[in-house]
Amino acid sequence: MRKRRPLCLVALVLALAAATVAPVALGAWSSSVSAGPLPVSSATIAAPTGAAAAVSACTKHDATALQVALSWTATSSAFATGYTIKRGTAAGGPFTAVGGVGGRATVTWTDATAALAYSTTYYYVVDATFANWTSPDSNAASVTTPDSNCH
Repeated sequence: MRKRRPLCLVALVLALAAATVAPVALGAWSSSVSAGPLPVSSATIAAPTGAAAAVSACTKHDATALQVALSWTATSSAFATGYTIKRGTAAGGPFTAVGGVGGRATVTWTDATAALAYSTTYYYVVDATFANWTSPDSNAASVTTPDSNCH
């Protein structure tokens, strides 16, 4: 009669064998490789241009009513599907995403977030998006919010 090995020993041997297999690189993607019906692209999304910002609403002694209107020129990338708007308090960033719009032709957005404060300079940049792709930042548009008396 043949002796049977315990099941846990067989599982351990299989696990060790799997752990010792070295990964093998099969190749790299390039713009000339085709993955099914859609070609793989190394293209990028062009950044929007002409970003401009202006205070669009102010209520005396109510900072929550501050609003900044932002506009830009659409990206030249026809496949872009929207934009991410980012804000910071320094000209070179860092910038944090504060909003977004859908559609390549939508080129305005109003910052009406409660985070705006009186007498503060804000810098905005806009990124064009498509799926997981993001363009470089647009030019930075700056605006200084009025004081608490809206001056």
